[in-house]
Order: sequence, then structure tokens, then C-alpha cells
Amino acid sequence: MDVATDYRRNGRVWFTAEELLQGRRRWKNFWVAAPEVEFQYLLVKRILKAKVPARARERLEALAAELGARAEELAQGLLGDRWGREVPSWVRASAWEQFEGATAQLRRALLWRRFQQDPLNPLRYWLPEFWRIWQRWRRPTGLFVAVLGPDGAGKSTLIENLREGLRGAFRRTAVFHFRPRLWGGRAGSAPVSSPHGEPPRSWLASVAKAALYALDYILGHWVKVRPALVRSTLVLFDRYWDDLLVDPKRYRYGGPMSWVKWLGRFVPKPDLFLVLDVCEEEVQKRKEEISLDELQHQRRAYQKLAAHLGNAVLLDGSASAEEVARRAADKVLEHLALRVLGRM
Repeated sequence: MDVATDYRRNGRVWFTAEELLQGRRRWKNFWVAAPEVEFQYLLVKRILKAKVPARARERLEALAAELGARAEELAQGLLGDRWGREVPSWVRASAWEQFEGATAQLRRALLWRRFQQDPLNPLRYWLPEFWRIWQRWRRPTGLFVAVLGPDGAGKSTLIENLREGLRGAFRRTAVFHFRPRLWGGRAGSAPVSSPHGEPPRSWLASVAKAALYALDYILGHWVKVRPALVRSTLVLFDRYWDDLLVDPKRYRYGGPMSWVKWLGRFVPKPDLFLVLDVCEEEVQKRKEEISLDELQHQRRAYQKLAAHLGNAVLLDGSASAEEVARRAADKVLEHLALRVLGRM
């Protein structure tokens, strides 16, 4: 189901809601558009999209036959005298190659005719459009989710399952590893293979590196993450800033943790945290290079973090990958539902 009011496209308002409903008729317990309205709407839509699929071809041919000479009058109102006579003849003759080959000229004729009829039409389009864009920027329709957990907990599998399982709830998905990465590598770069293999940086280098990370999070949010959310994207982070508090060794951080906590105040917060909780012995089977003591420390730290964050969900990562993904998807959809209720 597609819900709309006016038909708006290419910087113009082509039909108001009242025009689309004018002369509507009943068909199998539904209200449908009048043939005159449907014919004009389909012509405008197919010309602007420069393509006429088979179903639209069949419908236009049926409407042109039903409308008879009225089809020329309607087409001339949209395209002017010359093209208004040509287009219905192409439709009746099923000359769709000619139609599609002329869409650039038809588009120019359509726009020029609309300007002649209504010079202020672009203004009527853009004033509400700017307001709509501003409202969408303020309240994005996408969702920002960070997945946390130790190496081997199943974060990558969960993210891939969420991308597939929630495909119908979002227009697209985007995955980032740890940070937005405005600099220093690609957003989807591979996880670190030996997280504790190198010694920590010096105190000064660690403090500077953490500040650069924070800057990347802040700027990257407004350059990469927020625009994606505005476009109804499910944004998934494999690890996030909070990982620095749990596992500073992974990032070779040798500075004060108070500095990380203070910087974290300025880092944009995800809408939802999904924290995977898996017993240490199970994780060590998958990641033998990490000691059992370190895994025990990380598990406690992640549990404490999930309890501290107000928007975190602790998931039992020892369940099957399908079950973990199902529970995570339920939490995501529950969050979306509550957000809709809050906005209403």
C-alpha cells in the first residue's frame, strides 16, 4: 500500500489530492480513480520515470480506448497540442519504443506546459518540501543500533542476520565497524585479528588518539550516520565508543579512563544497544588467543555497561544464531513501535 496526498515529483505538484479524487468510482468494494484522472496520472508518471513497464502499458492502452477522443484533450492539456496528439496515437498503436525514446522531449514539454499553467507551482512544491525535509532531519525514520560483545560472541553473524531479517522495515542498511571512519580506513573494514597483540600507546599518544576518535564520531555522525537515518536506513555499528571502556587494550589505549568517559559525553548515542552475553568458555573456543581471565573481565564489564545504559538489551549469545537474531529483531521492532507511539 502506498499512501500519499498530492502527487509531487521533479519539483512540481502535478495533481492535488482533490484532483486525484475527483470523479472517483466504486470497483469491487474499493474507491478507484476516474479514467480521466488515472490516464493523466499514468502519463505524467511514466514520462517522468522515462520507462513504461508492461502493466502500465496495458492500462494506458485500455484507458485510451475507453476515453476515445477525450484522451487527446487530456494529453494536450498536459503536453501541448503537438505532443498531445502524438502520445495517444502511440499508446493506441502500442508504439512503446517511440514513447520511451521521446521521454526527454516529453518531459521538457510537460514541465513547460505546467509552468505556463501555473508559474508558482515550484514554490508550492518546495515550501512544504523544505518543511518536510526539516521534520525528517529532526525525527529520522531510520534506526541507529550498536552491537557490542567480546570477540567470538557472534556480533558479525547477528548483524548480517539483522540486515536480512529487517529488510522490510527499512529502505536500506549500512554497517560500520567501531567508528564512522571519516579518515583512517573504510567504514566496513575487517575486525582486528589480534586485538591484544600490540603494546599500548604512550599516555600522550593515547589521549590524542581518543580525542581523534571522538572527533570522528561527532563529525562522522553528521556527515554519514544522520543523513543515512534520514533516508530510512538501519545503521548498524559492530562495536562502538563504549568498547574503549570495556577493552582499552584492543585499541592500544594507555591513558586515563576518565578522559574516555568525559569525551563520551559528546559522542552521539545510538538509539539502541544490543549486547551479546556469552559464557567465557564458549567464547574461548572461538577465540583462543584471548585469555580466560580477560574474557571474564570483559563479560562482567559488558554486563555492567548494559545495566548502566538506559537503552541497552542484553542478549543470550549462547542460543542459536537464528534465535539470537529473532530476539534482537523483536527488540528493534518493539523500539520502533514505542518510538511511533511517542511521536504520535
